[in-house]
Amino acid sequence: MGIRVGVLGAVHDSTAEARAPEAYVIIAYGNRLGYHYSAIFAGLLIGAYKGDTAPILIYTDRPQLFRNYPFEIVPISPQQLSDWSLEGRYWFRIKNRVMHDVLGRGFERVLYIDSDIAFTGNPHVDIGRVTPGRAVLFRNEGRANRSPKSRYQSLAVLPKDLFADDGLVLSPSAPLWSSAVMGLHRDMRESVECADRIIRGLFGKIDTHTLEQFALGVALAKDHQVVPSYGSFSIFSTSRRRAFARRRMFEFFRRYRAAPLEVQMTEAKRLRLRQPLGTMVVGRLLEIKPGPDPDFSLLS
Repeated sequence: MGIRVGVLGAVHDSTAEARAPEAYVIIAYGNRLGYHYSAIFAGLLIGAYKGDTAPILIYTDRPQLFRNYPFEIVPISPQQLSDWSLEGRYWFRIKNRVMHDVLGRGFERVLYIDSDIAFTGNPHVDIGRVTPGRAVLFRNEGRANRSPKSRYQSLAVLPKDLFADDGLVLSPSAPLWSSAVMGLHRDMRESVECADRIIRGLFGKIDTHTLEQFALGVALAKDHQVVPSYGSFSIFSTSRRRAFARRRMFEFFRRYRAAPLEVQMTEAKRLRLRQPLGTMVVGRLLEIKPGPDPDFSLLS
């Protein structure tokens, strides 16, 4: 691919000019192979739709699973997984650490997507909107304390000077931005680091799994405009949708994993990942539980 991305913290690139100005980023880690194959599928769709030469970076603890694909692999070691997840206590912090790392690799703009989001249109519609003063996040989910039971209500009783060094007073009514898609400029690297200070400062004080996205939205908004994604996606983040999509992807890889890359990208664009509405409604009405992931180890 021209540029080789190796161990975290080191880019094996002879000149700064050799680095592409943009990159797409996906993360895949852990023991559930369905997440890794979802990342491969997401990468295939980005490659099929993007229409540019920007590399697709995969941050992963299982680089061997991606060896047959034209992605740039950034291996994550077990020690890094532990450090980045606060010793396994908060796994979503890994997204923050990956974005901090990739923004230090010479790219001007990067677009991250969760592995359970599959593009159905050109992802450049989002990365092209990123500027030094404007970030793209997936969507504004409303005030953090929009529910009376929101854990963010506790922000009101925390010391007002908790983040004074960053010039921030955190409000329970601050917007909660979803980070399933993140389009960031390299000038925002310090905002990502600020978000990490917020994560670490609130962890253990605010009991919620959304600290990473709350922190990023707050840190970015201090110095930048934050706008929602315009991208076209197929989203399978809920358990029922994910179960259906994983079954479809398993069949896809069982049929096409040995096919040429162009065939895989073409067939990936044709694959329907959304369950028919009628089937979905019946499943909910009858309270049919989603089945387990297929055994993706059979694809090895």
